[in-house]
Amino acid sequence: MAKPIVYVIATGGTIASNYVPKNGILVDPATADDLVAKIPEIYDFAEIRCLQHSNITSDLMDINTVVELGKLVRKLVSQNDTTGVVITHGTATMEETAYFLDLTLDQPKPIVLTGAMRNLSEPDADGPRNILYSVMTAAHPHSQSRGVLLCFNGEIHAARNAIKMNANLVNAYASRDGGPLGAISKEGLIYFSQPERRFHIDIDYMKENVQLIILAQGANDLLVRACISEGVDGIVIEGIGAGNVNIPYFNAVCDALEANIPVVVGHRMLGGSAYFAKGHDGSFRSMIERGAIPAGHLSGIKARVLLMVVLAHTQDREAIREIFTKVSSPSLPN
Repeated sequence: MAKPIVYVIATGGTIASNYVPKNGILVDPATADDLVAKIPEIYDFAEIRCLQHSNITSDLMDINTVVELGKLVRKLVSQNDTTGVVITHGTATMEETAYFLDLTLDQPKPIVLTGAMRNLSEPDADGPRNILYSVMTAAHPHSQSRGVLLCFNGEIHAARNAIKMNANLVNAYASRDGGPLGAISKEGLIYFSQPERRFHIDIDYMKENVQLIILAQGANDLLVRACISEGVDGIVIEGIGAGNVNIPYFNAVCDALEANIPVVVGHRMLGGSAYFAKGHDGSFRSMIERGAIPAGHLSGIKARVLLMVVLAHTQDREAIREIFTKVSSPSLPN
């Protein structure tokens, strides 16, 4: 019986890094072929086809590179013989790449992103096992129609909810408002749930100049004013508490809205959504009532990705608000 065909696309990151004792730094020489060669048992689960897309640490991953990666993945999953795709990626911005792909690729074949917290030179490097588990996930029929997935340390997360929680540990990822979708080991795969609130927009670029601002106690309005001055495409603000901001920020947000700049407002916590309990100027409610768009249950990082994608589709403020509501906002029972 023919084995499933899984493409492994390498983009660089810690998972491909090797330590150079001579100068004490990490470099990225490992290719997709190098990575797969370290996992001989991977061929028990799939026929592997390796592709090298880029080889950079993911903090250098720019919007154009992510968009081009999406075009490559779209081409591969359109081939009848492709079962799934695994993308190796630096952990710094993996959640953003994953969510962009989830928003823009509307097809059932599994697309799985993975990376590593330990470089390839480490005797206990986690990258090879993460790749093995990701290939097993991409090759499994139960992974169909679950959207883009992030597979890390034996857990499977939905792209929409995956968030990097730790800068050092191998269990670096979690899901922002819920547990993982499933688990994977050499014994097999199990899913616990199906991703909800999935949404797709067929675009081939993003509006790049969308700025994310995190509010801190006593911060002035300098960053919002700079965004207005530069005429940015959009602003995402992570407020404090229930999504509130101080008076300088509130006045600046109102001015940004007057300048016809879309402003999305959420909060800086690791879970939950902002709410309308308070009505004073600077409250989450006061900004929404003046035209800001609620981020709902999306993190600021994911709200920025969604806004960049949506702005490539429409500039209509109410249409943008409607999309954010569908994707992330709480809903009342009928």
